[in-house]
Amino acid sequence: MRLQDAWFAVATAFTFAQADRGPYFQSSRFEHGDFGQWPTEFYRSTGLMGPILNYVEFNPQCKDGQYTLISPRGMAVRDPGPMIIDQDGHLVWTKQYGQTYNVNVYTYKGQDYLTFWVGNDGIVGHGDGTYYMLDSAYQEAYMVRGANGLPADLHEFHITGDETAIFTVYDIIPADLRSAGGPEKGWVWDGTFQEVDIETGQLLFQWRASEHFNFTDGYRGREGNGDSEDRPWDFFHINSVDKDAKGNFLVSSRYMSCLTYIDGRTGEIIWRLGGKHNDFQDLSHGAATNFTWQHHARFRENGTAITVFDNASRGEGAPRLTSRGLYLDIDTAQMTVQVRHEYWNPHPISSQSQGSVQILDSGNVLVGYGFNAAWTEYSIDGDVLCHVHFGPESAFGAGNIISYRVFKHAWTGLPRTNPDIALYGYEAAVSWNGATEVATWVLQGSDTPRDDNESDNGSGPVSDDESIAFLSAVPKSGFETTIPIPAHTTQDYLRVLGLNATGHILGATAWLRWDPASEEVLIGPGDSDDDASPIDVRALLFFAVGFFSAVVLAVCAWFVRRRFAARAAGRAADQERRGWKPIDDFNGDERDLSDGEVEGVEFSLLGNQRLTSHSASRRDLDDDD
Repeated sequence: MRLQDAWFAVATAFTFAQADRGPYFQSSRFEHGDFGQWPTEFYRSTGLMGPILNYVEFNPQCKDGQYTLISPRGMAVRDPGPMIIDQDGHLVWTKQYGQTYNVNVYTYKGQDYLTFWVGNDGIVGHGDGTYYMLDSAYQEAYMVRGANGLPADLHEFHITGDETAIFTVYDIIPADLRSAGGPEKGWVWDGTFQEVDIETGQLLFQWRASEHFNFTDGYRGREGNGDSEDRPWDFFHINSVDKDAKGNFLVSSRYMSCLTYIDGRTGEIIWRLGGKHNDFQDLSHGAATNFTWQHHARFRENGTAITVFDNASRGEGAPRLTSRGLYLDIDTAQMTVQVRHEYWNPHPISSQSQGSVQILDSGNVLVGYGFNAAWTEYSIDGDVLCHVHFGPESAFGAGNIISYRVFKHAWTGLPRTNPDIALYGYEAAVSWNGATEVATWVLQGSDTPRDDNESDNGSGPVSDDESIAFLSAVPKSGFETTIPIPAHTTQDYLRVLGLNATGHILGATAWLRWDPASEEVLIGPGDSDDDASPIDVRALLFFAVGFFSAVVLAVCAWFVRRRFAARAAGRAADQERRGWKPIDDFNGDERDLSDGEVEGVEFSLLGNQRLTSHSASRRDLDDDD
């Protein structure tokens, strides 16, 4: 048994963990921060924590069966890592990798991979780390690093149509900065990108901003930087790279406030959109070229259109304007550009850094707000369908909880681990981190101890072994499902099977000895790689008290305070989660509904049911991306 499992079991023995209760809907208390700066929920069967969302606006068109990908981090996020969330707002998978950016899904050689960056993000808004590619079993199939010893940066990782990887690099080089009022022997962060072979890591192409841009082309001065190698000047700030079918590249520079089209053979600039040296005539009276501090530029429709997130910011201390998503039509023969669509949020958000724009398979548009804990799904024409917060609006701009980008994709997760189970009284709680194909949980019982490695722990129909009794079956609901243990149950050993939609077994929990009269919580960890066995909490407590009493008391006290605070908040929030609530005509505060608003409003019963189709430091965070 791992040490972390032991501590989790000790804490669980003293505390009450909330079951998976799902998101809030139009909750003013959530937005005021009553549930914390990083609202999370705990589970009985595992030590993982899941995010709690607040749907500020909702439309059934957002429920397309795909999964939302975020990478929460910030001053309020204790254990950062990638996260997958289902269409009902429940956790699907997470792992504590550390500082994580840019969670996405790419197809490489016919297989889907979950990709993201992990590393040190405290290098004045840049990063030095590794790009991970996880297969459907969440195994690390590939790890991509910078070529020629250069650091792989956090801002971009993109698998091209040529099945190569392109990513950003920040390299410190000497530079003559006299043109920018600096020393002759100065230093800069050179905005660089590399294209590499994923299999071998071989460098295929490299481009440096210092070889093609003047230091005076940008909108951010030296601000005291550039005099020494310890304080280089970030004059360009590269934050996205795309590659088109011609083999050329589209590069976004934050501090130049421009997009640059680069020849994929020579590296020379073909044209620039926006910034001080814009090459295009703006047919939208400036609205197509006045973006600033922008992020996540992507070609669309074979290079005849571009999407980009316009932060509408120029950094700390500058006026805060409302950020927007942009869909631009470009004509490189006539050198004209015009706005096709703008994506303005009716709940104005100003994101000074980070952000993303994605065209979904459904044709809708997903905008992630980077430095603010929100995403919005729009119709292609710009109508808001769903607006979601994963942190309170009252703390927007504080850097408490951030996700560099937000994406939405189809994903099939088939983890090699087993499901997790907890027994307490006449209830069983079961979860399976990362499993997307479970449709039904089946509770089984046995009179005799069973070998966890024997039959029924794999694919195939449910066994007809007469020594194993069927007790009950319930549909999977959320991340963790609670299964009532029938009152007539006489078996001493229990387990749960996870079945797919056709009734085949995907996995089974450990067998646990069940004593309904016991006040203990029995936990069966599902990590098969650790040879985990059911935990006898009494023996564990005796061991812990005997050898680690001081540490146990400190840990338990911390958990008790945290859990009871969560319970108090949960009880106060029951009215918001379980009451009848209007979905459409709502003024933002459930206490202020007028009689006129109540009349004619379609209500939906929420609560434990899923929503149906009817219803770092502050400076480092500010400098990110």
